[in-house]
Parts: sequence; C-alpha cells; structure tokens
Amino acid sequence: MIELVILGNGNVACHLCSVFEKSNQVLLVQNYNRRGMQIPNCNVPVVHKVNEIRSADIYIIAFGDNSLHNLSNFKTLKGLVVHTSGATNMNVLNTFKNRGVFYPLQSFKKEIPVNFNDLPIAIEANSSFCEKLLLNLAKSISKKVYSINSKQRKALHVAAVFANNFSNFMYTQALDICNEHQIDFSILKPLIEETIIKIVSNSPKDTQTGPAIRKDSLTIQKHLDILHSEKQKKLYQHLTLAIQDYYGKEL
Repeated sequence: MIELVILGNGNVACHLCSVFEKSNQVLLVQNYNRRGMQIPNCNVPVVHKVNEIRSADIYIIAFGDNSLHNLSNFKTLKGLVVHTSGATNMNVLNTFKNRGVFYPLQSFKKEIPVNFNDLPIAIEANSSFCEKLLLNLAKSISKKVYSINSKQRKALHVAAVFANNFSNFMYTQALDICNEHQIDFSILKPLIEETIIKIVSNSPKDTQTGPAIRKDSLTIQKHLDILHSEKQKKLYQHLTLAIQDYYGKEL
C-alpha cells in the first residue's frame, strides 16, 4: 500500500484528499496546511507545523504555482515529492532527490464533486522507479493516466485554458446578455450540450458554424448593434476576425 501525505488545502488538495481517502490501494497518512484546517468531507489527520509531517512514500504538494518556488522549509521530506501544477516545470523541485509531477487535468472547485475515474492524470518523474510509483498512485483513482514531460504539460495546460477557462468566460458573457434582456439562460443549455457532444466525436475545427465563418456581415452588424457593452463589442469583433482569419484559406 502506498503511504501518502498531501500538502495544501486549496481546491486541488481537498479533492485529492477526498478521493485518496477512499482508495483501497493508498493510505492517506496526513494532510498538512498552514492553518491546520480540516479538509471538507475527509477525516484525514491535519497538521500545521512542518516538523509534524509524517514519513510517507509520496508527498503531493498542492500549492499555488508561486509557492512552489519557495519550498526550503520542506527540504527534510525524504520520499517522492511531486507538485500538481500544469504550468510549472518539474525542475522547481530540484532540491529533492526524488521528484515528479502529478497533474490532474480538471477544473476544481471545493464544493463541486469530481469523478476521478475518467479524469486524465499526467505524471512525470526523474527516475523510472519514481515514475512507476506515481503510475500506481494515479491508477488507484483513475483509468486515464499519461506520462508527459514538462514541456508537453505546459502546452497541455495552455490548451486546457482555451478549452475550459476561456470557453467558460464566453458562457458568462452569454449569461450577462441573457440577463440584460430578461432571457432565461437555461434556454442556451441544449445548444451548449450539443456543442460538447459534437466535439467528442468530431474535430472542433470541422464543427465551426456561425456568422463569422459564413462572413454574414449583416448579421454581425445586427449583433454589434444590440450589444451595449463596449467590452463585449470589442470581444465579439476580435473573435469574429480571429475565426475569419483562421478559416480564411477555406472560405
């Protein structure tokens, strides 16, 4: 059985504590966080002093990216030390003999449940022994585990920002427009669901529709006229031009 300590109490740390506590192949020994706060929906013992951190096979440091550059207080950790950042190189952990990355590719909120069974986990390690250990840890909670190096993971993280964070912001803009005109946002949900369904079985490049790709200038102008927010107008124009530029050779 793999003995595990998780450091942090943010969104990622809380979900990892919750899922690993239920694993039959992992013993979640402890959680460390500076405030000594209990992890929601998890009974793992919590400590707030570094010298109280127990020995373990793996330490998952689920801190924010900026905090990963100042880990001198944790140099006494002797097991495999990994971080969970998509954008940070594994070499940020160079002070540790055994190091790696355990990156769950998902957007986390403490209050929203996550199904880890089909959640992709990208791993990286500085030795074959450590990689095998991380592989076993990841497979204890997910069926989708990938060995990906730091450069690939950084590109994956950028792609994820486009696919998740930026697209979610577009939904927020749609919500604001609906609210401004007293329209129930739920009327758009079947369209959103169909968009997701299409890209599951097709390339998103092949499913693009709308006035931008059709170069429907009359409709585009009507849309700009109804938008009262200058920021929304600029965003609409920028995205329209970006679509037309991307597909320009095919139009």
